[in-house]
Amino acid sequence: MDQTTHKKQVIRPELLQSIQSRWERALPALKERGHVIFISDRYRFWDAPGFVQQSLARVLVENGIQVTWLDGMSWKRSYPAIPEKSPLLMVSQLKCLPGRRWRFIEEASISWQAHQIKSLCRKERPIIWVQGSLDDRISERLDSVDVFSVFDDPLLNTPGNPLCEKAKLIVSQNAFADNIFHERYPQKAHIFLPPVELSERVFAKSKQEMLLPPGFPQQVMGYLGAFFPEGFDFEILRYLITSLPAWGFLMVGRTNEEGEKILWELKKFPNFCHHPWIAREQLPNVWSLLDVNLMLYRPHATNSGAFPVKLLEALYFGIPSVATKVPKTSSLEGVIPLSSFPDQIKDLALSEYKFPKDRSATFENLFYEMHPKIHLAKISELIG
Repeated sequence: MDQTTHKKQVIRPELLQSIQSRWERALPALKERGHVIFISDRYRFWDAPGFVQQSLARVLVENGIQVTWLDGMSWKRSYPAIPEKSPLLMVSQLKCLPGRRWRFIEEASISWQAHQIKSLCRKERPIIWVQGSLDDRISERLDSVDVFSVFDDPLLNTPGNPLCEKAKLIVSQNAFADNIFHERYPQKAHIFLPPVELSERVFAKSKQEMLLPPGFPQQVMGYLGAFFPEGFDFEILRYLITSLPAWGFLMVGRTNEEGEKILWELKKFPNFCHHPWIAREQLPNVWSLLDVNLMLYRPHATNSGAFPVKLLEALYFGIPSVATKVPKTSSLEGVIPLSSFPDQIKDLALSEYKFPKDRSATFENLFYEMHPKIHLAKISELIG
């Protein structure tokens, strides 16, 4: 297979119309509420690089719905990265008091944070939507929580705690996380894949740049996205690099100090290349270089509640994927090949390259389920 033979998926007008129709049916209920307050005391969804959940705010404000996003918690003023500003969008944070090592200050801080949220609800009936986590002591003080979206670590708020008890709806990104909540909350626990913006506008191809060194192998496996040793299996990557010298391996994304040390060793191999950052307009060019998308995750608490959004991008660009069998990929059984054994991963990757399959139906299903408008429509339908 030549690198130029990858066939990018066409997003059919009928699929887009189906999404738009469902969205328009759900929109009046969202407009009636008029305001969505997203809260997270731990994660910062608007730090650069931003999380895909930002797309929910963009869709809402584009449709005239006010959004307040309390992004993380700190006593210092934050300066969030907001790529598309709107008078309907306010990104702030949960303010707290310094010196919280003293119990009386900590208790005063918790009361103040609960007051901050309640003060936003005095003159209206907003949707209270917790993204990722919220301190039990804050949750106890709130009158209600409409939605709790479980993020990458599904054990930050466990069944029985105030947030889970108070939330009208608990949504997880994968089957592993959903199983944690479904037994106790069968009526309100659901799997919602994370929202992802994907269109020709988002992935408009720019002028090709030299991304691989001269003499690099023509067939390339790789991965686009952040990869840290605690959640990415560098040992399997090393095995593939050394056992497939005729193949090139391209990694694009940031890592931490420990990961940099491993990359320093891997860069000694002539069939390995790493770019810590690529401009977004160059991403289509990077995808066009890949023949197999390698999602080599390790089981870890910080990613066991996540869903690999890079699968949707790989499908869009016509690139087959293989992945390790871990909680993060628990919803991909039967969708793509999974294994946690290095030799099996290698055989599966080579098979996907040699015997490409038509995965247009898989792409359309994921594109629909992960569209921000469908994510919001499902929320609207379930909370009434």
